[in-house]
Amino acid sequence: MAQKGEAWNESEVYHDRWTLREVRRITTSGLYNQTPTYHTNVCFTEDGEFLIFGSAREGKSAIFRAHVSSGDITQLIESVDGVGGYAPLHKQAGSSWAAGVGNGMGVNGAMCIAPRSRWAVFTVARTLRAVHIETLEERTLIEDIGQEWVSGIPSIDLNEAYVTVPLVCAHPEVQQHKRASKPYMEHFTNGEMNLRVLQVPLAGGEVTTIYSEDGAGSAHMTHSPLDPDLLLIDRDFPPRFWGGSDGSTNRIWTLRPSTGALTELPSQDDACFQVHSVWSWDGEYVLYHGRSAQGGYYIGAIRPDGESYREYGFYGAPHYGHVSAMAGRPAIILDGNMSPDMLLWLYYDREQPRVEVIARHGTDWGALPGQYSHPHPHSDPTGRWISFNAAQRGRSDVFVVKI
Repeated sequence: MAQKGEAWNESEVYHDRWTLREVRRITTSGLYNQTPTYHTNVCFTEDGEFLIFGSAREGKSAIFRAHVSSGDITQLIESVDGVGGYAPLHKQAGSSWAAGVGNGMGVNGAMCIAPRSRWAVFTVARTLRAVHIETLEERTLIEDIGQEWVSGIPSIDLNEAYVTVPLVCAHPEVQQHKRASKPYMEHFTNGEMNLRVLQVPLAGGEVTTIYSEDGAGSAHMTHSPLDPDLLLIDRDFPPRFWGGSDGSTNRIWTLRPSTGALTELPSQDDACFQVHSVWSWDGEYVLYHGRSAQGGYYIGAIRPDGESYREYGFYGAPHYGHVSAMAGRPAIILDGNMSPDMLLWLYYDREQPRVEVIARHGTDWGALPGQYSHPHPHSDPTGRWISFNAAQRGRSDVFVVKI
């Protein structure tokens, strides 16, 4: 594997057969290549010139930047041992894969970028680190979260002053490097799950706990693009946690850390468990989808005060997927739901939804364990690019579509 600061280009360009848009396959080597998860404004620099991704190669892993228009790649840190495990919380299920990566060895998809200041924040094992994508200066923000915790996805506030990261209880057997006798969710059905949210200055400094809740879990907690004192959070409860919660409590809420106030963001569907949720780029809406009580999926937009704006029922939509926000358009990016292999725009500015094809991602959703094969699309802040991941034959790559 390369060393910190090395640069190269392994990309190739083609035109999408459906829309004829230009697509650059940035990576063509390695076990996995993966951008941050589907959250808004966590992947690209403010000008859309660069994106960040993690990659595992030759038994090691690291974080990289890619120059979007040329495909030039630069390794940002020295390689670390281990191939990583995307969202370690989801890996603690008793498999040999869980036993190996559930403790967070290596670099994974738990990363984000400060788009203006260009600091990339990421996790390695129990450490929260940052690297500047141009100078390659590094910082350790949290040396050790504690072996009793597993970290979720970090987030950076609007002013790029603070980083928050949610923590949930580690599986005690995986924590001891043992094969889990019970899957993660089953183990914590006794109500012993705990959630803590840590905050640390991006420049480094004191670590504080800004929120805690007993009996709940959360891997996703993201800052509003409009209000630095507002977070969008998942609240997952036993017995099914991120797989369905308790079946009666709505999943997505906003949290105001300064007061501790929670505001429910309910679906209009009888099913109250939104699978994924993100901020719109202007912060005016939270975009979400979930499995409908009538079958298929519902997809919607809601204001941060809990007032519903749009919700559409796609009761015949059979496919798993994610929602992402599109910069410069009143549209949700879908990588599934209505199609298993297409990126789609779903416009929500009218009573009747409109759907437009962006490009084909063509991922094999089962090609790799966990979420390495999930497209997790991102719009850049300028609306010129959309990135996605795609897997085939046991490995995955990062792509960008020129809009």
